[in-house]
Amino acid sequence: LASSLNEDYDAAFTMGRVASDLVTKMGSVEILPRVHTVVYGMINIYKEPWQASLCKHYEAFEAGLLHGDMEYAVSNIVFYHILALFGCGSNLQESSQSLHKHIQRGVQYNQKGQVKILTVLEQMTFDLMGVEKNAYGGNFGGLNEEAVLDFAIKDKVSILVRTIYQKIRYVKYMCGDMDAAAEYYDLQQNFHANCAGLAASGRSVLFSVTTFTDGLLGLYFARKHRDDEAKWTNVAETAIALVSKWAKTCPWNCSNKLSLLQAEYYFLKDDNRAYGCYKASIKRAREHRFNHEEGLAHEKLATYLLHKNKHNEALHHFQDAKQCYAIWHAHVLVQRVEKAIQVLSPLCGGSK
Repeated sequence: LASSLNEDYDAAFTMGRVASDLVTKMGSVEILPRVHTVVYGMINIYKEPWQASLCKHYEAFEAGLLHGDMEYAVSNIVFYHILALFGCGSNLQESSQSLHKHIQRGVQYNQKGQVKILTVLEQMTFDLMGVEKNAYGGNFGGLNEEAVLDFAIKDKVSILVRTIYQKIRYVKYMCGDMDAAAEYYDLQQNFHANCAGLAASGRSVLFSVTTFTDGLLGLYFARKHRDDEAKWTNVAETAIALVSKWAKTCPWNCSNKLSLLQAEYYFLKDDNRAYGCYKASIKRAREHRFNHEEGLAHEKLATYLLHKNKHNEALHHFQDAKQCYAIWHAHVLVQRVEKAIQVLSPLCGGSK
């Protein structure tokens, strides 16, 4: 129901609650990992705060270990880390350490497919922290990410290909490499075109977050007013429509994202409503504890203010973005924003 073309989130949520209640009433703890994988990994993400599902996935992980269901125990820990990293913006250093431990346990439990996904996530933490390490080396025979992706495409390991594409695109966007992010967006679209039904199957928080960043990417390129402006505007408008729907069913998770997409859209249209939407995105991200996305909203507002020649206020928001990224331990983003601050500071009278 949640991943269907009709996307009936209310009905899916109701059925998920029924399934969870039945597990409790029947005392069927042994199937809890399988129920939690679907309910908290693919359904409740559209209705409840993402932070609330983290403990549920960990509970299911431990229940799976206790009852010998290693497949769904590790499946829940995969959903846990996807939710923590992409959805909640958990501390990257702590996440990296936790991922390393869970990868080792996944290997012990012979869950090779899940270990591969966890390895992609560990590489993401390295990339954003600026750690020069190859997470793939130990579990992929010493291969680097590009080689792993090539083999996954050749062998048509769809879930691995999709995860790597989404991870690379997200990291490239957050690090400001828009051309590379656009390249991997196109590569994933081409891959989906050759794998019918893949794009709409098994949606997780990873799908929701990359839809959001794809929309921002589309608006960035639409503002370039190149020959492909219509293409990127369509990407953005499709993302806005989806995030608008999600924001209605769960404002906690998506209202800040919608406000930022709207701000960037108004920026494209030279509409002064952009400023208010940027401020709303910052406020909601802070209130809903999405520190990483608060940093992104500060950075986007700073860029908008530069366009308006409001250097002092822009500097203030770059500094706030730097602080948010530092809390996230995204040192690569901190260094990138610091460069903007260094360039801008001399232009701001009396600012440090």
